[in-house]
Amino acid sequence: MNADVILKCPVCDGPLALGAKNAACERGHAFDVARSGYLNLLLPNQRHSPDPGDSPHMMRSRRAFLQAGFYEPAAHGVNAAVAEVLAGRERAAIADIGCGEGFFLAKLKAFLDAETPASVYRYFGVDISRTGVRMATTYDRKIAWIVASLHNSPFVAQSLDVAISMFSPIAPSDVRRIVRPDGALVIVTPGPDHLDALRAVIYPSVVPHSSMPTLMAGDTGFDLSRSTRVRYPISLTSASDITHLLAMTPYYWNISLETKARVEALTELDLTVDVHVTVFRPSARSL
Repeated sequence: MNADVILKCPVCDGPLALGAKNAACERGHAFDVARSGYLNLLLPNQRHSPDPGDSPHMMRSRRAFLQAGFYEPAAHGVNAAVAEVLAGRERAAIADIGCGEGFFLAKLKAFLDAETPASVYRYFGVDISRTGVRMATTYDRKIAWIVASLHNSPFVAQSLDVAISMFSPIAPSDVRRIVRPDGALVIVTPGPDHLDALRAVIYPSVVPHSSMPTLMAGDTGFDLSRSTRVRYPISLTSASDITHLLAMTPYYWNISLETKARVEALTELDLTVDVHVTVFRPSARSL
């Protein structure tokens, strides 16, 4: 197989060559690149609703909150972890599985472009939300932004040097399929105190998140390589910032209208960003 071919056809699973205007496989299945610059590989039978994924409102809130800089240290933690994995590699393929509106992958590319200008890295941002992926194209058109399933991701086997998951649900077995034996999975999950004050407004009592990442617990396809905790305080000083934060979390859909109104009435909130940045390496046992 051509090592330059990273994507697979969602219809026949054959290698999918990506061009400037479309992507096509050897069996003739073709997919146009949208005018705004993204590729839609999500088949109708993979959609559970007419417009799957986070809503446009949630994506706009996420963009506003992230671009305000509140998660910059978390992004730096991811950048450092990925750079460590890629040390010494002149060529690599990197994918953000569940990229949302593209903030973290765009930050990573800008960081690696500055740190390793001579390297040839290919970047792929994948999300099930067409709204999010369309928004992501405004960051960097050199990133391949793709609408596709997160549980049957559009990559050929062992094609990625790094797969990234930022608070996003993934299928460990599928990620194990697409990551090279010498590659890595980098995930970001909540630490014990993550968004503590927001949770205190929502719930009568706050139960800390797990002190260690649990996303891959019990999975035998990967071994934990290292985990770094990134913890720092932030101060939200406007109702809009607080509303944007709420809308980009799962709490937005899981609380009553009364509770939602109580959060949205706040005009200031001091809270903690607390995340684990964890690197998993493919297990030799799963080869």
